[in-house]
Amino acid sequence: MEITTYYFQITGRREGFTMLELALVLVIMGFIIIGITQGQKLYYNAKINRIISDMKDYRHYFLLYYDTYGMYPGDEDDPNFPSGDTLNGNHNGLIDTAEANNVWEDLFHALGAVRKNSAVRGGQYIFGNRDFGFGIRNYIGVTNIINNMAQAIDKKYDDGVYNTGNIQAKTNYTNPEALNTLYWRI
Repeated sequence: MEITTYYFQITGRREGFTMLELALVLVIMGFIIIGITQGQKLYYNAKINRIISDMKDYRHYFLLYYDTYGMYPGDEDDPNFPSGDTLNGNHNGLIDTAEANNVWEDLFHALGAVRKNSAVRGGQYIFGNRDFGFGIRNYIGVTNIINNMAQAIDKKYDDGVYNTGNIQAKTNYTNPEALNTLYWRI
């Protein structure tokens, strides 16, 4: 019995990729880019939501303190209240520069509220007062927040203009990546 072996030779050499292979690679790359973009949007929105949530929480603590004790935290002038308090304000209804840190001490001793600071949250949460265009009012603010995030918060909860309304910024929003301070009227 004789075994015959046949060899087939491909006469044309194949170089490069077929259109189908190129299309498949482009589709996969598109999915990867979309995934990265959506992930970045998700991260960006999570940072904004964290800042908004913190500011609402601190505003709530501030008003709860007033509702419970009849004085604003930091502005209180009772040397015996809250327990552990070492600083007293002038009881004029406004959080003055000298009273700003007293707010945190009073909120901590009376309600257990703690100031949160991190890169995710912008910079540092602050209390104070400023003229919002219709009189001087107390605010909760956040320092070192990127302009495009500050403007997004302003647009979502107010008018989107840096120097009007209940949410204002220290400077305008023209440079999207510049750092700013955002003030939210209490």
